[in-house]
Amino acid sequence: MSETPQSFAGAALKLLPIDREAFFDLSETRQAVAAGAQLSISYLLMNAAATLIAGYGLLANSEAVVIGAMLIAMLYGPILGIGLALAELDVRMLAGALATEIVGVVWVLAIGTGIGWLHDNVPISEQLLARTTPNLLDMMIALVGGAAGAYAAASRRISGAVVGVAIATALCPPLTACGILIARGYFQLAGGAFVLFLTNLTAISAAAMAVFLVIGHRAQTVGPSFRATWSARLVPLIVLAVLGTYLVDAFRRNIDESSVRSSVQRVLEEGLITQPGARVIEVRLTTEAGKRLAFAVVRTPEFLTAETVARLNAKIDEVTGRDIVLHVRSVPIQEMTRDGQVSFGRVSGSRF
Repeated sequence: MSETPQSFAGAALKLLPIDREAFFDLSETRQAVAAGAQLSISYLLMNAAATLIAGYGLLANSEAVVIGAMLIAMLYGPILGIGLALAELDVRMLAGALATEIVGVVWVLAIGTGIGWLHDNVPISEQLLARTTPNLLDMMIALVGGAAGAYAAASRRISGAVVGVAIATALCPPLTACGILIARGYFQLAGGAFVLFLTNLTAISAAAMAVFLVIGHRAQTVGPSFRATWSARLVPLIVLAVLGTYLVDAFRRNIDESSVRSSVQRVLEEGLITQPGARVIEVRLTTEAGKRLAFAVVRTPEFLTAETVARLNAKIDEVTGRDIVLHVRSVPIQEMTRDGQVSFGRVSGSRF
């Protein structure tokens, strides 16, 4: 005897510390999610506004403005629709939600590219670069966000939390960043931003599908459509596994780079103790022509000699166990009082 979606919902919910009365009926949830996944003029207008806000927020390096864009973006609704359609094996809803999301993606990318082309003289900001290096943590956030979004969409008491989930799982900013970077010709960085969006989309839809299944959403009929589309549930999981492999490697590389950068900074700070007034301002790692380079900016009253840099470089290689070429940019400083210039050789420490 086959079980109905309603009987499965009752059995599943008994295992969870939640009250069935706290949820909408399955048909109500289906109707609400389907409405949010439809293509409309409002969908295009709100995503256009969100892209403009996100674009200028990214260029202005303003995190608050970017968060404001997340509040009004409507890319999240169709992804929930994809999750519900996969749970119910509803081909029509799946096609509609996918079409709406694809139109939204192309729309946001086009506007983002226009912003990048129009303001090609504005420097690349930290907020923009932050969207180009996805890692495993982004996937975990999106998985939790997708589950929370599906739960909130089905709940009578916390349906408003979907807005907060949309902020946590950013969709519009990475797409906007991708468009801006495409216009600038930074295709590798643009690819990183798009991978972040794709990670969020896949993780949200997979997690939402799982939650909707637990709540009780199932295919209403068993027939050719059911059998032909059951494997569709595996698609987001397979894509998620592929992305996860890439993101785990990226996460490992980020941790490794952070560790090396910290070691370089520590060696420089300890090695410059004998240089009164010297202070390490910035350390940046990069790779050029297969060589690992470390660029350091040091504020100092006297330029560092080649011998000093060589000594520091040797210590860095010893500590990190790697062959790193150290470049030091000395920025001269001068401390002055009403009595004249302060000699760092006679002063203990410095305020600079």
